[in-house]
Amino acid sequence: MKKNLLLFLFTLITFGLSAQVTMSPSTVLVDSTFDLSNTFYIVKGYGNMENVSASTLNLRWEITEVSAPSKWDFQLCDKNNCYADNQPTNVGDAVTGGTIDVPVELMADSLSNMDMGIKHRGTGGCGIYEVRVYDVNDPNTVLAMNTYEFRVNVDANCLVATTNFDKSTAKIFPNPTTDYFTITENPYVESIQIFNIVGKQMAVTPFQNGDAINVAGFPNGLYLVRMLDDDGDVLKTTRLIKR
Repeated sequence: MKKNLLLFLFTLITFGLSAQVTMSPSTVLVDSTFDLSNTFYIVKGYGNMENVSASTLNLRWEITEVSAPSKWDFQLCDKNNCYADNQPTNVGDAVTGGTIDVPVELMADSLSNMDMGIKHRGTGGCGIYEVRVYDVNDPNTVLAMNTYEFRVNVDANCLVATTNFDKSTAKIFPNPTTDYFTITENPYVESIQIFNIVGKQMAVTPFQNGDAINVAGFPNGLYLVRMLDDDGDVLKTTRLIKR
C-alpha cells in the first residue's frame, strides 16, 4: 500500500513538473505543393508554447532534425527572434561557434509563438524535426515537446511528385563555343555528362549555378550534353557545337 502511494505521489510530482509548459499542436503538419523554382521561399509551420504554471519561466528550446533532405535549412522563430538557419537552440552553443543566450521568458498563462520555416532550396521531400523545451535552470528535464513535419511536393509514399524543372528554359551557352559553356540558372542540375557523336563519354563533372565547363581540349565537332539531378536522373539532353 505504502509502495503504491509513493509511486502515485512520484507520478503526480513528475506530471506537475512536466505540465508547466504545453506546446500545440502536438504535431505541426505542412503537406502541400510549392514552387520549387523559388529557392528562397520559406515553407512555414505554425505552433505555440504556453506557460501553464503559476510562475514566470525562462525557457530553452532545442531542435533535433530527425530526417530531412540534405539541401533543406530550417529556421525557428519564437517571441524574441527569428534565428539563423539551422540554429538548434536559443540558449547554448551556436551553429557558427560561440554561444547564444536568449531564453524565452514567459509569465504565467502567457504564450510564445514557435514557428518553424523550411527553405527547400529547390528540393522536394519529407522532413521531421522535434522541438524540446527545458527550464534554463534545469537542463535535464523536458517540460514539453512537439514535432514539425514537412511534406513538400511529395506523394503518399513521400516520393517527389512534382518538380518544376522547365526543359525549355534550361539551355547551355554560349553555343557554339570554343572553350567554355555553362547552363542557365536553375536549382535542379547537379552534374553534367558530355558524349561525342558516337556515344563515347568525354567528361562527367558536378555542376552548380555559374560553373563554367571547360571543353577547350575537345576536338571540334558535335557533342551531346546530359543534365542530371541529384539522384542521377537525366533531366535533359541537348546538343553542343565545339568550334
